[in-house]
Order: sequence, then structure tokens, then C-alpha cells
Amino acid sequence: MCEVGRIKHHLKHNLWNPKSTILFVGYQAEGTLGSKLVNGEKKVKIFGEEIAVNARIEYIEGYSGHADQEWLLNFIYSFIQKPKQIFLVHGEQDSQEVLKEKILKTTDIPVIIPDFGETYELKENVELTNKLELTTRYKPLRLEVIERMQKLKDEVEDMAKIIKDEIITEKAKDAEVASINEKIKELERQIVKIIEE
Repeated sequence: MCEVGRIKHHLKHNLWNPKSTILFVGYQAEGTLGSKLVNGEKKVKIFGEEIAVNARIEYIEGYSGHADQEWLLNFIYSFIQKPKQIFLVHGEQDSQEVLKEKILKTTDIPVIIPDFGETYELKENVELTNKLELTTRYKPLRLEVIERMQKLKDEVEDMAKIIKDEIITEKAKDAEVASINEKIKELERQIVKIIEE
């Protein structure tokens, strides 16, 4: 989905180039950088920098690793002893709801689409044991903050690995290392500033 990892560095260094082709070979979830590119965005932000999309963007849907609805239903039908409960935890909300209705209609197996922060205990009967309550008014913003923090953590871990590889193998010149060091110092200052506010 192009959200974290080395792919962002590859995109940053190739999206601007009209001689480059970026080939997507699987599903891109709505709202992700991959989805924006597949859907024709002309400019995207990567590491806070706006990048013009001049590269050719291609998409091959057939290589997606996700089973479609028919195959998922066939998987459920194949059980000799049917499951007591099904949890749908992956996919877009609308698709999950449609699949849930088809499972209920064709198998009578109960289906739960867990909400953020819900915890279930699997006993004889499935029991909801915890539900994180957020008011509807603040829920999207609060979830976005949590997701952004996780994404930022992942980005910092990826950045650390890449920088260590560059510095340990001495691929980076001293001036580049000094520049990276100054950027990291500025990032530290910004994090401290956010915490102190």
C-alpha cells in the first residue's frame, strides 16, 4: 500500500521521472499512498515533501493475494464441521457487510465484524469482554491520531534501518551523514515540542 518501508524511498526518487514506471500488482486500500497513485493523483506527499507524479502508473489487479468473496464462501462451505462463529477482520466496511450477509444467508453461521477496541473471549459462546468507547464526534480524529502515531513509529524504525545500513557500509558521504544528523535533531526538537504542549 506504499505506506511504510523502503518503497517510499523508491517512490520519492522515481515518481517525478517520466521515464519511470510504477507497477502495482495488488489491491490498494482506500486512503493509502498506493491508492492515491493508482487513482491518478498528480502530486503526493512523501516524508513531508510534495512530489510530482510524472511516472507512468500501471496496475495489475489479478496478482492480489486476497481471496475474493466467492473463494471465501467456498472455503466456509468446505468445512465438514462448520465453525460456530466467524469474525471478519480484514477488508473495507462495505465489503465486509456484504460478505457477512451472504455468510448468514447461506450458512446460518453467526458473523461478527469487530469494531476498533473490541475484545472477545472465545468460550462455548463468544462473549464481548471489552469495548473501547469513543464518542462518535471524536472517534475518527482520535483513531486517526492513534493510526498516525503507529505509522510514524513504523517510519522511524524503517528510517533507522536504512540510515544504519548506509552509515555502517559507509555508502553515505560525511556531508550526507551530517545533514541526516541535523534533520534527526530537528525531528527530536519537534517531538519534544509536541510532548511539552
